[in-house]
Amino acid sequence: MGFGVFCEARSLELARSGAIWGDVWVDVGGVAVPEAGWNDMPVVFLAELLDAVAEVSRGEGRRRRVRFFDGPFWIDLTGTGDGRVTVSAHGHVAVTVDARDLGQSLAAACAELLHACRARGWEDHPDVRRLQGGAAG
Repeated sequence: MGFGVFCEARSLELARSGAIWGDVWVDVGGVAVPEAGWNDMPVVFLAELLDAVAEVSRGEGRRRRVRFFDGPFWIDLTGTGDGRVTVSAHGHVAVTVDARDLGQSLAAACAELLHACRARGWEDHPDVRRLQGGAAG
């Protein structure tokens, strides 16, 4: 497919600050970004990514940048207007994928993450509720 979203649900931890940390990364054209097993804030990252995909899928030239919260790492998404989205990592590696395929990868990662958060009793956490709302939409 050229793009995938990966979360390690077993890595999730609730920090004293209230942030949910765990392993999350994306694969862009066979390159793990930032790297496989990257520890960051996966719930918030996936919520931002859901919003971005929904926005850029609306038409040609629509752009969104989604930043990882730890480190200077990001992915850029650009709608092509024909049901596809170009995804690039740091402006270097880029792939163009079907928006439906992108959505399916994202939905699978969100479902796994939401299940893990609920199993830990975090269903009322604001970030989990935000992700739930975006995943349902």
